[in-house]
Amino acid sequence: MKQLLYIHGLGSSRDSRKYRLIQESFQTTHNCAYAEWNEDSDIRLFLFNLYKRYLDSQELVLIGDSTGGNYAHQLRDILVKNGLKVILILINPLLNLEDRIGSFPFPDSLQDSLATIEQVDHCFLLQSLYDEVIDQNQVKIGRHVVQLKVDDSHCLFTLAEHMPVLKYYVQGKQVFSSSFALNVGQINR
Repeated sequence: MKQLLYIHGLGSSRDSRKYRLIQESFQTTHNCAYAEWNEDSDIRLFLFNLYKRYLDSQELVLIGDSTGGNYAHQLRDILVKNGLKVILILINPLLNLEDRIGSFPFPDSLQDSLATIEQVDHCFLLQSLYDEVIDQNQVKIGRHVVQLKVDDSHCLFTLAEHMPVLKYYVQGKQVFSSSFALNVGQINR
């Protein structure tokens, strides 16, 4: 069975609604795993251990949410350099600490672990139009990106509605052109 790894955002847990939806949606096609971390984690060691764990896989679906999107992007780049096929899905990603607009402080212990990602390439990008935590307008789109902007907040309460599109993307059905922004109306036809 194919592998899927979900990396959660800051303050989330294994019991998150997003992970449960992803797990339920992909359980028949993928072995779903959850990468646990917190603000006290050594993120370099965390990423290294994930690298070692998945390096011998033939293919990995990697889903990163919020801060976990930054870590997923970093992990994808390392795995791809070593020959692994990675399908990357980013959900409201924190690609640059400067893009945070939330009023709560970001833990000092994690600031050095975030990469400054100038633009995203080769991924599915799911973004909320009304993200109150991260300014999603700052994300720069590169090559081969399927971008879906949805009428929602950072919590993405409508994620279940978008799971068929994520699954379709993972299945490799390239019906969407690269760097093409979709809206919900186009998807639900």
